[in-house]
Amino acid sequence: MTDTRRWTGGTIFTGLRRVEALLVDDGRVVHAGTDTEVRRESPTGTEHEHLEGRLLLPGFVDAHLHLGELARYRTGLSLHDVNSAESLRTRVAEWAILHPTGPVVGRGWDPEGFRDPASVDLRTLDRAVEDRPVVLYHVSGHAALVNSEAMRKAADQGGPPPAAAVGRFSDGAPNGVFYEEALRWLGPVVAPTFDTAPSVLVETAEWVASFGLTTVVTMNAHPKEVSALAEAARNGRLPVRVRAYVSIERPGAEDLLRPPFPALDRFRVVGAKAFADGAFGPRTAWLSAPYSDAPEGSGRAVGEDEWLADRLAAAAEVGLAPAVHAIGDRGLVRALGLLAPWSGDPSRPPARVEHAALTPPDLLPLLEAVHPALVVQPGFVWSDHWLGRRLGEERARWAYAFRTLLDRGFLLAGSSDAPFDPLDPWRGLRAAVERVDPDGRSANRSPHEALTPEEALRLYTVSAGLAVGEPDLGRLEHGARADLLVVRASNLSGALAASGPPSLETWVGGRRIHPRAAPVAGTTV
Repeated sequence: MTDTRRWTGGTIFTGLRRVEALLVDDGRVVHAGTDTEVRRESPTGTEHEHLEGRLLLPGFVDAHLHLGELARYRTGLSLHDVNSAESLRTRVAEWAILHPTGPVVGRGWDPEGFRDPASVDLRTLDRAVEDRPVVLYHVSGHAALVNSEAMRKAADQGGPPPAAAVGRFSDGAPNGVFYEEALRWLGPVVAPTFDTAPSVLVETAEWVASFGLTTVVTMNAHPKEVSALAEAARNGRLPVRVRAYVSIERPGAEDLLRPPFPALDRFRVVGAKAFADGAFGPRTAWLSAPYSDAPEGSGRAVGEDEWLADRLAAAAEVGLAPAVHAIGDRGLVRALGLLAPWSGDPSRPPARVEHAALTPPDLLPLLEAVHPALVVQPGFVWSDHWLGRRLGEERARWAYAFRTLLDRGFLLAGSSDAPFDPLDPWRGLRAAVERVDPDGRSANRSPHEALTPEEALRLYTVSAGLAVGEPDLGRLEHGARADLLVVRASNLSGALAASGPPSLETWVGGRRIHPRAAPVAGTTV
């Protein structure tokens, strides 16, 4: 079968423009233009794919997710629909019965959805499981609720966590909530559940492809995750392209910062990530003023400036692009200070701020001076619908201010942060365009921050490719990789109006990877 394929008969958007036809050869785009031009360029034997009125788009790029965590989430204890202390206790106890050995690790604990969040603490988990560790990660990934056995194990294996990073009862005793730096002490406790076998990651990557994603950027990649992804790519089993940012703060990070790094077509290590602050959910995002619903605190900085700067410099010396997590406005100022030395360096992928969630007008001049790529999560506009209470409506007006940032000339790349928010890029596109969710909720409902459908699409295509440092990702122009998706709609507005993910086929390097069955041969010219 030939590797040359011609696409016609529908709406084709290259990421930059609309064209009538597309010609692909040997995994690359040869020509995008009129039907006549593409026919003239097509050699004898070219396969013909007729779109039958459907829409063809560049493959989506998710510029920030956590592939290893996503694999564990899909097979582990999910807490996303738990909303009371009793239902939490029951869910944990039932899981423990079905999985009688090892620690009990859950993900998606979200106090915002609880009827009485103050009633949930380590005693709730002790009543569910007493004889082995229980660790339930907050939906943001920036906190965890643990039982007494997990606290004891953590103390035995790594010493006591930082006192300021552990929640307390009124009498000063630990209440079982760990924040930010304290989560590192749980690493040895939950390690037995870290299944990073290549087969598990490949299966997760196949699921990722079903949404139309052809490239994903996995953040805070664990050494085992890096090894497993490299093995899968070398064996030709990785269905999508994966780019990795390693954590400079993870134990054993020194080993990850030693070249040579995997540099395969389907898998590469391209950057290193640090944290400037936490997240809005557990109130650890670092703000310039106290939280409106908890005025006793304004969040926290994570790590020491000098140490983080040294680690980022060490990563840059071996060719890794720097990225810093910042959600609060004060955290953003800190991140910009850390990234300033690498601003505008053309020798590596751009310096990135991960999230850049709160960008009030007074910070825009500083943001423009450093001018990093901003990797945003449009889905948070819907998920953080409670943000007005947390920040106050006036301050929340500058959360997820995508239109303002685009109009000021910033490179915005779209992402999900999965599994800490739903993976589906179509949900992110809808949130960027519509701002208000189907139930009428929003973190910032200002219509002035809404994007057009094509602007939202570029977040997940052209702009995401630029943020990864690979301009031929996310576009279907001459010489670019032939990563594309076919959609069950005739135009983008129709696709966004669909009730679920409208992706029909996903192709990487000119070959169909979803659905997995071999494509039916088309007619030849």
